[in-house]
Amino acid sequence: MVRHRTIALLIILCICLLPGLACSLSGGGEIPTPPGGRIAVSSEAAERLRQNFSRALQEASTGGEFRLFVTNEEITSLVALTLQETSGMPLRDPQIWFTAGRVYMTGSFSPFWPLHFDSLIVATAVVQGGQVVVQIERAQMGPFPFPQRALDSSSRSINDTLSQMQSDLEVTHLEILEGELQIAGVRRQQPNP
Repeated sequence: MVRHRTIALLIILCICLLPGLACSLSGGGEIPTPPGGRIAVSSEAAERLRQNFSRALQEASTGGEFRLFVTNEEITSLVALTLQETSGMPLRDPQIWFTAGRVYMTGSFSPFWPLHFDSLIVATAVVQGGQVVVQIERAQMGPFPFPQRALDSSSRSINDTLSQMQSDLEVTHLEILEGELQIAGVRRQQPNP
């Protein structure tokens, strides 16, 4: 259950956005790269994130505050290794990083051979009403930017999914720093039957 929740939360942007939203023909901007260079993928970093996530949920289940810190290496590793295990997902070589209050995700999207597009998603995340709310600011596939209505629709879909996943949690703090995402909160008290 915890693993499915983690995977769903971490790759929801990929699943909701990349397969089929590139429908604008105007030129897009360049695809950025992580500050400091390529982010290494390691099973150790992915496992560290899984353990930290499990620990945070355990802390929340005992009525205490949970805190979760996620690094560029941990999120990139978890998503990359999960995508390797998932057949049929046409995204390869993901790079995910946190900087200047935003989450960046790049990768190579290949809907069918021999086509492939360097792709980008830029999103912000804030806490509203005790839940994480994501707003996709920019997305492009190759030189083709996604139209605003597609970004808005994808943001709504992501937020609907996140709302269901967070139903028993109250997020009190979320901050996107240089190279790290910090999130904290508590488990909501369930009414007595």
